[in-house]
Amino acid sequence: MTYAGLPVLWDLDGTIVDSGGDIADAMDRALVQNGLAPLGERRVRAHIGSGAQHLVTSCARDAGGAFSDRLLADFFATYKDHVADRTVVFPGMRALLADLHARGVPQAIVTNKPVGISVTLLQTLGIDVYFGCVLGGESLPRRKPDPMMLHAAMHTLHIQRAVMIGDGPHDVGAARAAGLPVIGVDWGIATPEGADVRVQTVAQLTALLTPES
Repeated sequence: MTYAGLPVLWDLDGTIVDSGGDIADAMDRALVQNGLAPLGERRVRAHIGSGAQHLVTSCARDAGGAFSDRLLADFFATYKDHVADRTVVFPGMRALLADLHARGVPQAIVTNKPVGISVTLLQTLGIDVYFGCVLGGESLPRRKPDPMMLHAAMHTLHIQRAVMIGDGPHDVGAARAAGLPVIGVDWGIATPEGADVRVQTVAQLTALLTPES
């Protein structure tokens, strides 16, 4: 099976970058600032993937508190200043993005992460040049697993077909709703159950996206 030549719609956290450490650090700082106990990286990671409000709400509940606008603002303020302290591009992913770009394959980011922070992170890591479109959690009225973001990305890229690549059920659900094939990566934060194919390494993903010589 090959998806070579198809435009690619990418999830971000847990798919292209390992960002859980920075997100957890910012969340724990915000919890402490609001009089709550820090949760630690493992517990915070369990709530990543459905957008910032879901993350803050879930972590506040786990810490014995409740969501507040101040807690959300404190999380954003901290995370914006530390968006790439520990975040790294997964090994091999930078080369894959560059190769797709060199071959003229359209690529977009479709993430539930806030778009401003997503763009800052991509720029800081030096991989923003590979994407013709970046959509985040507040870019449109609905987010993944709704297909709206995928349709909007394809419209921006002027394409009719693409493959979605992500690490979780929201990616699979959005692709299914949009009528697109989906590749699940198993190195991420969540579990991409129901994907058309799942890969354990970037090398396996590269093979699926690279034309046979």
